[in-house]
Amino acid sequence: MKNILITGCHGQLGSEFKNLEKEFPNYKFFFKDLDLDITQKKKVEDFIKKNKINVILNTAAYTNVNNAEIEKNNADLVNVEAVKNLVDLSEKHNCKLIHYSTDYVYDGTSKTPINEKCLVNPINYYGESKRKGEIFIENSPSESIVIRTSWLYSRYGHNFVNTIIAKAKKEKEINVVNDQFGCPTYAKDLARDTLKILESNIKLDSRGKVYNYSNLESTNWSGFAEKIIELLNIECEINEVSTAFFKSSVKRPAYSITNKALISSTFNLNIPKWEDSLKTYLTNFQL
Repeated sequence: MKNILITGCHGQLGSEFKNLEKEFPNYKFFFKDLDLDITQKKKVEDFIKKNKINVILNTAAYTNVNNAEIEKNNADLVNVEAVKNLVDLSEKHNCKLIHYSTDYVYDGTSKTPINEKCLVNPINYYGESKRKGEIFIENSPSESIVIRTSWLYSRYGHNFVNTIIAKAKKEKEINVVNDQFGCPTYAKDLARDTLKILESNIKLDSRGKVYNYSNLESTNWSGFAEKIIELLNIECEINEVSTAFFKSSVKRPAYSITNKALISSTFNLNIPKWEDSLKTYLTNFQL
């Protein structure tokens, strides 16, 4: 039986691992959030030794894109220093480590789906801090990988899907950008496929240290919003606007459509299309 430590268990992704616990009875899960501060290396090491942890799934992150520009130290503490702690401890105690990163490490200038060999060039500090954390894993000799995901949503916490639904219930029309393109990711799909990766017993970094993961096919934010409204049959108009309309001082990638061929072929995953996963998510959604 594998003993799996999941950090950030109250977040969108961490919460979905909790929901899948019964589907994977051969794993013993240890769900931790603020009660195990991953910036405190000694406390994490004591926990790993006490509970004989074999695998660490690091879902914890500083994810506030706007605030990261003014809270760089806080972003670095969680996205960089804490990741270094986990890398060091995974090496020392022979643990597998899967760390989750973001499409925001890319600059959005690509015109074709981005694969893992494409250059990274973050254009905001959130992306920069996540990239710094990735480097520790890329340089680690331990069995550890980075999974870059994008446009994540679940029924837990704040995300685009839940925000659009809340707005559509109160407003007759919503302005949504139409010039940013990417791939939505249902957090439950990512969590389940992560556990399938572990079940496969294939060496995590057998074909590289970094993998892209999101649901298949792509859209833009306005198209994503329109599909949400359509599936829930809510009467609300989606107005397509440019990124410039919102006058944000923080840059975001205009194009972060990723190629998932590497992770699919390496671990034999059958990743769902984003529209199918959105339908699944919304099936039991209570308006």
